Amino acid sequence: MNIRQPIRAGSFYEASAASCKHHAAKLLDSVTLRDDLPSRLYGGLLPHAGWMYSGALAAETLKTLHAAQPLETIVLLGADHVGLVSQGEVYPSGVWRTPMGDVPVNQQLASALIDSADCLRANPEAHSREHSLEVQVPLIQVLAPEAQIVPIAVPPSESATEIGKAIGRVLAEQFPNACVIGSTDLTHHGGHFPTPGGHGKAGEQYTRANDRRMLDLVEALDAEAVVSESAAHQNACGAGAIAATVAACKQMGATRGICLHYTNSYCIVHSLYPDEADDTTVGYAAVVFA
Repeated sequence: MNIRQPIRAGSFYEASAASCKHHAAKLLDSVTLRDDLPSRLYGGLLPHAGWMYSGALAAETLKTLHAAQPLETIVLLGADHVGLVSQGEVYPSGVWRTPMGDVPVNQQLASALIDSADCLRANPEAHSREHSLEVQVPLIQVLAPEAQIVPIAVPPSESATEIGKAIGRVLAEQFPNACVIGSTDLTHHGGHFPTPGGHGKAGEQYTRANDRRMLDLVEALDAEAVVSESAAHQNACGAGAIAATVAACKQMGATRGICLHYTNSYCIVHSLYPDEADDTTVGYAAVVFA
């Protein structure tokens, strides 16, 4: 049996079962659901940094989707931080392990996706060192303990839109109760990254505006423009996941994206530590598709 072992427990989130569950529950409990959303939601986007930075936004996307329709099967679309992804890399069967136990992969759906298009293939190894989906799984365990997942890593290439369309067709035709959730952070500015917007608050304002460029495309469901936008302005580390998620949700019937919440690491860190010298800014957004 395929067992995907956790690699970020103890760094991005807690390694002990009790602490992991407590923190995940705290993040989910902190979410205040909006009462002005459509009743039908097809999927969403969430960030994947350490929970202290982006866990609240990830929890918001998940809890909002779960409130609209209980999460039973989730197609998780992830980024490629380590260069192991060349097409839609599906984790085809088995479980994803967290400090709290195992989450099953929906093998029936995974097989249907792999059989549906040449741009999707079974490749569990592509997920072995990628954290963008791992950090979401404990939150799913606490929110929807019976949920199953199908993890898919998506390259930041023009093929991402076709990958998403293929996923959306299968879900619309065969698995209408499944939803699609893509994982991405937005602009990375400062620190070890370039600083085209300057330093300090100026860098934060640049990041915010640069992220808005990407979020405008997401809200308009312009999947085809996402990868080129990211390549030009470096405003998503998971551009392939964004494009595929948008394309899949549009294929399923979505007509718009709704940004529930935006923030960035500069705002989070400096609200806690006003005199912090580090001016690194990474953007985070919680989005759903209706």
